[in-house]
Amino acid sequence: MSESLNEDTGDQGYLVSDLISMALRQIGIGAMGTTASAADLADGLMHLNMLLAQWQRKRWLVPNLVDRAFVSTGKSVYFVGPGGDLDIPVRPSQINAAYIRLLNGAPLSTEGEFASTDFSADFDVGSDGLNSGVQPIDHALEQIPSYEDYAGLGLKALRSWPSYFHYNPAFPLGELRPWPIPAATIWEIHLVYAEPLPAALKPTDGINLPPEYWDAIMWSLASRMAPSYGQPPDQTVVAAMKSALATIRSANTQVPTLGMPAILTPINTPFYWPGLEIQRL
Repeated sequence: MSESLNEDTGDQGYLVSDLISMALRQIGIGAMGTTASAADLADGLMHLNMLLAQWQRKRWLVPNLVDRAFVSTGKSVYFVGPGGDLDIPVRPSQINAAYIRLLNGAPLSTEGEFASTDFSADFDVGSDGLNSGVQPIDHALEQIPSYEDYAGLGLKALRSWPSYFHYNPAFPLGELRPWPIPAATIWEIHLVYAEPLPAALKPTDGINLPPEYWDAIMWSLASRMAPSYGQPPDQTVVAAMKSALATIRSANTQVPTLGMPAILTPINTPFYWPGLEIQRL
């Protein structure tokens, strides 16, 4: 069985063709001295890419969230995806979190998230013991959960300090609508979303995922491909698949702090964006 070297980490990982062959053997294809045909391997490759595309939409199956940023230009709608305002290879199906950074004279972020390269120059301490650099100010954005709620905004063109955003996962470019609309150049908009899983693999590619994914991919492929050969998924295969997926779930689970809608907070004058429950009491 072949192995490929992950150049980024130095870890040894199986090739795509290895995992497909192993999955086929679990359902008797290529076992006991026989060889899986080229058509069997081609079908397995299609199933693998479709499987990873499905996993991309399940937060607990994605090993990493990424933080990417772009500078505001004063528009009411920003496009997210290939060639968009946030130019990334694949538009995310949802935004897990967002915040906006008032640059306050600070340089633009170089890596999006809180990396040392972002703030090393900003937070230099002078001889007087005080912070002599400028300090950007971050402000969390609350998500407007649906297009219907965004449509209920009475003054969509309001330009002020932004507090909310709505993300419409249109294809091929998602549509981000911050509200109120941030002014140009002084704001940096940060989006946190699930890092894309590889979904256009070739047989000779390595599986560039954490090691616990190898077992889950192999058993999931075996269960997925069994009906193609007139077999119901074997219970041993299904049990092994569930166990492997549970391992990934436990490794990836992150539970955000519970928040309450503004309308339910115990204050005298709760504020919520126009068009929601506070206007219908």
